[in-house]
Amino acid sequence: MQTQTHTEHGFSQTNVRLQLEVSDPDVITELRKYPEGTPREQYATGALRLGVLALRQAAGELDATTIRNAGEKMIADMEHTLESRGNDILQSITKTVTQYFDPTTGCFPQRIEALVRGDGELDKMLRAHLGGQNSTLTESLTKHLGAGSPLSQLKGDIEKTVATVLTEQQARVLKEFSLDNPASALTRMVRELTTSNGVLKTELQGEVDRLAKEFSLDHPDSALSRLVQGVESARSRIHESLTLDDEASPLSRIKRELVHLVEGIAKDNATFRSDVREALAAMQATKKEASRSKRHGNTFEAELGRLLAVEAQKQNDPFESVGQTTGVIKNCKTGDFVTTLGPDSAAPGARIVWEAKEDGSYNLTRALAEVAEGRKNRQAQIGIFVFSTKTAPESLGPFARYGDDILITWDSENVDSDLRVQVAFSVARALVIRESHDSIESDHALKAIDVATRAIEKQLDSLEQIKTWAETVRSNGDKVVERATKMRADLKREIESLDRQLNGLRIALPMAA
Repeated sequence: MQTQTHTEHGFSQTNVRLQLEVSDPDVITELRKYPEGTPREQYATGALRLGVLALRQAAGELDATTIRNAGEKMIADMEHTLESRGNDILQSITKTVTQYFDPTTGCFPQRIEALVRGDGELDKMLRAHLGGQNSTLTESLTKHLGAGSPLSQLKGDIEKTVATVLTEQQARVLKEFSLDNPASALTRMVRELTTSNGVLKTELQGEVDRLAKEFSLDHPDSALSRLVQGVESARSRIHESLTLDDEASPLSRIKRELVHLVEGIAKDNATFRSDVREALAAMQATKKEASRSKRHGNTFEAELGRLLAVEAQKQNDPFESVGQTTGVIKNCKTGDFVTTLGPDSAAPGARIVWEAKEDGSYNLTRALAEVAEGRKNRQAQIGIFVFSTKTAPESLGPFARYGDDILITWDSENVDSDLRVQVAFSVARALVIRESHDSIESDHALKAIDVATRAIEKQLDSLEQIKTWAETVRSNGDKVVERATKMRADLKREIESLDRQLNGLRIALPMAA
């Protein structure tokens, strides 16, 4: 590899000179379509530039449409998720607070009401311990001061000495613990407890009311109202951040960045398309230059040679390009290619000569004369003359056989026409085998070969008619395509039948020998 740097119009430009060895069959096929020298180098340079641009494009560039769609979908999904989640949180908080602190149905107010009401749990507890003759206090006093108590026993022991004093004290004590006396200590204690109970109930009710007020949405200063306002404020800020109406919102900034990115990608794509168009235009110019060159006929022959080499390899038949060498006739180079049947065929060593012409001066008579000369010059049993469809006589069909010679038309730029070369090759191999082994044992196979050959000629004629129909009758395109597909399948089936007969003949002949 050599690198040269030079300055042109104020810019430094580096030229890299490469010497490459190409082994890929497809690349070799395309390069050989152009003459050696400047046309082929220009075509290779354009193809290399096109490949480099395609690899650069595939190295990580983003599709503008994909980015825009992904951004819009992300924004829509985020807005929907935040809105849905905010509503769910607000509903959940409202439901929970209402369940516990609602003044009418809340669990907390009901529990407080059950505790402090007139016949509530607290009132019942106080009555059970302090009120009535059966209260806990009365029972305790009776147990410790009544009959049979230690005090009563002590009374019996000292009755004589302190009878008067004990009676007075007993009366005073009973008077203090009597609920019938408004001035008794017990009455005052019950009165104080009742008063304190009312105050406690009132205070508890006030606390419950204040608590219910804190969890009511009717008061703007309540804790629940402040919580709802905070949620709404956060939701508003989130919506402002994710709106496109505000140029300063984060979402708007993301959109601007995406737009800049998409514009950059679009600009790169436009540059890439422009470069591709220039490369294709250069390749097309190179192709036109090759078509005007005097060596265009050689290009047609070279394309045919590549196709014949592939077909010969499928049959294990040796293939030679002999157009630049003389044959058995002195100073005669007629006959461009020779295919020799391989050792595995039914006629090893038999030869088929090919003559390729893209020349409008050749008619049927001249073509037959030249292919006959080619058979003699290359010592071949069968000759095949290949016309270019661009220069072939109008009266000549796609396939015709004249004794040991076969004439076909072929388009080097149309892959579909390769089928004609394949058919001609199969028929030529069959004819060469028939000439090499004309015996009773092979009579049936040879007859089958003749039938297959005639069927192939008929199918190719029908295929040419279909092509004419397709070009003139566009409205019947479906029928034409259906007929062409069927004819192509029949043609391939005939070729397969011909190959089977050749294989059977190859097996039967050694046995007969």
